[in-house]
Amino acid sequence: MDSGSWRIEVMELARRTAHRSWFYYLSEEQGPLEIAYRAWLLRRGTDCVLVDTGPPVEEAARRGLRDVVRLEAALCALGVDPAEISDVVLTHLHWDHAASADVFPHARFYVQRREIEFFRGLAYDHPATARFFSHRQMLSELLDSGRVESIEGEYALRNGLRLLQVGGHTPGSQLVAVQTGEGLAVITGDAVPLNRNYTDLIPNGILVNVVDAVAALKTVRALHPVAIYTGHDVESKLRLMP
Repeated sequence: MDSGSWRIEVMELARRTAHRSWFYYLSEEQGPLEIAYRAWLLRRGTDCVLVDTGPPVEEAARRGLRDVVRLEAALCALGVDPAEISDVVLTHLHWDHAASADVFPHARFYVQRREIEFFRGLAYDHPATARFFSHRQMLSELLDSGRVESIEGEYALRNGLRLLQVGGHTPGSQLVAVQTGEGLAVITGDAVPLNRNYTDLIPNGILVNVVDAVAALKTVRALHPVAIYTGHDVESKLRLMP
């Protein structure tokens, strides 16, 4: 492996039986679907960057998740002290991706400006969007703490590590493009929740803008990744033809 490339380590934090129709926009009837909840650790030498924080254990239990693992335990299993994490990328601010942010009281967070504006404004305006958020006070305090980098569009976090705003699922949903030893990989967050969303170009059924959701899928394809890591597929990595 190229010493300048990143390694992506997947941490599965929970499972749930969900409804198929939630994830395939106007394409599936109701029916059960097994999904996973994850966070991703990016490593290059001693440098570590965390992508998403996964669901808090108590909130996960309240929402019916099973096989729940604390993020701190998952990091320790990889030999990483959570206190050593200095940079956390949040693909978006939904509860299952951001509500364990308080595990890292000294880290710097990277969030798209449009996501912050949505969280502070319309996210809680109606149950249709508010249901996907939790820990509002904690996240609001984090956003006011001076530890959040409000970014806009494309952002180079490190050499070989780029953040790309796409929207769709939420207004400020972002991708993480990672240069690995195999080539470019993309952590999609819920812009692409399941592998079939990518292969069949079906937007997520949970969204705020269907046009942006379709454009997000096309953006991922235009990057020509060798692999993608979707938000909730039980298969943690989808290898693609170069």
